[in-house]
Amino acid sequence: MNSAPSATKSNHDQNQVSPRANAGTESLVREAFNDIALVIGGVAVLHHLDDDLTWTLMKRLDRIRVRLLCDLNGTSRRSDFEPAVAQPPRVHAAVDEFLVRNRAGMGE
Repeated sequence: MNSAPSATKSNHDQNQVSPRANAGTESLVREAFNDIALVIGGVAVLHHLDDDLTWTLMKRLDRIRVRLLCDLNGTSRRSDFEPAVAQPPRVHAAVDEFLVRNRAGMGE
């Protein structure tokens, strides 16, 4: 016995993001990470940064990338991508300023 489809969507359907929208968001996130990586790489070459520093930055960026994409896709995170240190390292004053501006939503 077939019934006519309901004109209203269930709550289950309304809370889900369409795969197409999710793919577009994921693409934007990946492009943003590409841009960030290129900025870091350019600075590293231009200012002759130590290789260990560049590798550390890229590993941390990769952890952020994995965590964000897992959250975006609704998948569980793997624990081996989490930082091993309990306290975050000291950061440059420019990084602190960026974090404050990002938290406050300044400039958008």
